Amino acid sequence: MRKPWKRSKSKGMIGKKGKLLLFCYMIFLVVLFLMCSTDLIIREPEQEVYQIAVIIEDASDNNYSNFRKGMDQAAVELNADVRFITLYEKLEPDQQIEFIMREQQDGADALIVAPVDEQKLFDALSQKQITVPTVLLGSGLAGEEIIGSISSDYKKMGQELTSQMLRQMPQDAEVIILSEQKKRSMAGEDFRLGITQELGRNGCAYQTIYCSENIYLKESLQKAMDSGKRHIVILTESPEILTQTAAAAAEDSNFMESICGIYGRGSTTAILNYLDRGFITGTCAVDEFGMGYYSVCMAVKELEGLEGGKALRMDYQYIEKEDLRKKEYEKMLFPIE
Repeated sequence: MRKPWKRSKSKGMIGKKGKLLLFCYMIFLVVLFLMCSTDLIIREPEQEVYQIAVIIEDASDNNYSNFRKGMDQAAVELNADVRFITLYEKLEPDQQIEFIMREQQDGADALIVAPVDEQKLFDALSQKQITVPTVLLGSGLAGEEIIGSISSDYKKMGQELTSQMLRQMPQDAEVIILSEQKKRSMAGEDFRLGITQELGRNGCAYQTIYCSENIYLKESLQKAMDSGKRHIVILTESPEILTQTAAAAAEDSNFMESICGIYGRGSTTAILNYLDRGFITGTCAVDEFGMGYYSVCMAVKELEGLEGGKALRMDYQYIEKEDLRKKEYEKMLFPIE
């Protein structure tokens, strides 16, 4: 007689010991997961946030919009906290030195400075008042704490702009330079020098009219038009004067009857808008986004012990209305954050 079949205790089912081992293994996996997710085992190294102070020479950031975009982009990529600081009054060297000292005392790891007065900055460096790495904008000044500089050749820029103007203006036109009434930035000084040298080299006479605030600009333009010349070409010394001159021309069509060209430097949104509308004939533009980006890169590389480069010279381009939509100028004029 066949014996009844009996289920084997060792096969087909997990014993109590197996269940216990399986339970312990699952508990171990859960604990391991929790420890990893809370960085108890695998701890990512903390990245230091570098404090960088940018101190410009102006009381407004109107001419620094693209620069700030580049600066902010680099800050995001390199884990930097960047403070952008304007002066209470434009081109005040003592105030700028005061702000440099303040930011240094407040814990800035590095400084980016557009100097108002190179001599005062040099004195502060010589007296060891500035003790953190410093990047200069628009200056070739050397010093122990200066780790790099970013600038453009504003003298050559002035020469190029004047050369373009001379090729296009009527022979009987009078050249008017609208200049700052008060102090000029170092870029403004070099730019004006380039203009006057190129005019002199070509034997072209010119008249300088000084203006400062917008309320005096129309009076200055009226003086130019009252000179008796049928054609007037205007060279502006700074982006502010270029913007104000174009705005005055846009408000009063009578100005454009005598003015056959308005030239200057800068690539702010307002300047490009007036250029597109035909109130500005030509402007020289620098890659300001790149200046902002590389200045922060220089500072961070120095803080990380890497070689950041000592001097960077940014190219400039002469731009007219038809150039605004050219692909080659798109990144320089209309950078995307």
